[in-house]
Amino acid sequence: MSDSYADEVIQEVNEAIKSYVECVVPKLCEASYHLFTGGGKRLRPLILVAFSDLLGGRRDRAIKAGAAVEILHNFTLVHDDIMDNDTMRRGLPTVHVKYGVPMAILAGDLLHALAFKALKDAFRGSKYAYEAIDLFVKGIITISEGQALDMSFEERTDVTEQEYMDMIYRKTAALFMVSSGLGAYVAEAEEAVIHAMEYGKNLGIAFQIVDDILGLIGDEKELGKPLYSDIREGKKTILVLKALREASESEKEVLLSALGNKNASKETLTKAAEIIKAHSLDFAYSQAERYKGEALKALSSIKSVRDDRPLKLLNELAELTVKRRK
Repeated sequence: MSDSYADEVIQEVNEAIKSYVECVVPKLCEASYHLFTGGGKRLRPLILVAFSDLLGGRRDRAIKAGAAVEILHNFTLVHDDIMDNDTMRRGLPTVHVKYGVPMAILAGDLLHALAFKALKDAFRGSKYAYEAIDLFVKGIITISEGQALDMSFEERTDVTEQEYMDMIYRKTAALFMVSSGLGAYVAEAEEAVIHAMEYGKNLGIAFQIVDDILGLIGDEKELGKPLYSDIREGKKTILVLKALREASESEKEVLLSALGNKNASKETLTKAAEIIKAHSLDFAYSQAERYKGEALKALSSIKSVRDDRPLKLLNELAELTVKRRK
């Protein structure tokens, strides 16, 4: 990655996040800021700021907008962890484990509101303030729909690949798309918004496919969460769907005995994972590569480039998305 440029952006975004995540109740503030202390890639604000810089936007506005999307992202993580009953995130106890479910719900609610506060400050006086807020709101609605679909799929064995792709677009790619679109709006580059959003959408889909892959082959310490947790929760990833379609009857028995089984042994989960990898791993990587290619194609369509550093970063982010290990 373009280290100096990316590090500069991340530092500025982190400072902005810290300035926004505040309130008068210390415990609530601590719970709300908890996941930020575990690090995180800051991919969404990096994408947003890079697009703004690429198109000549004001850096101060872009940093505040970047803080807004990252605060919103962490709000979704807090509530997702409650819904999935996850105990670890970024190598830390999840917010509801450390502070209790009621405080975690309040922390998520606070982060949701603070995201709008940061966005309001980012677009104060901008001629695209309405469009930015509209994009942000539609993104939140879409993310909520994606999470609902993901949860509903856990109870089904007839989920199609098309349904899966629609779900990950909504659950994950939508916020990537919002981030890239907001970056173009910060720069008031309306003609570039569509291409920017196409980059974000396709990169987000590739990111989620690789995330699903890492749930099978990753290292627990690097992932910051238990390996095979997606199998235990019954997540219908693209890998699981292909394996269910192609597995033998005996293999399907193993898969179905592990999927969604909260009490499945490590041995059963490992057997199921090996079956899934044998049938699906290469296919899933090829799909991630395809969507990465679509993201780069959209990026190459943007002609009014003001700075080569963000262009280089956006290209590198696409490459790193399919090569990452955590």
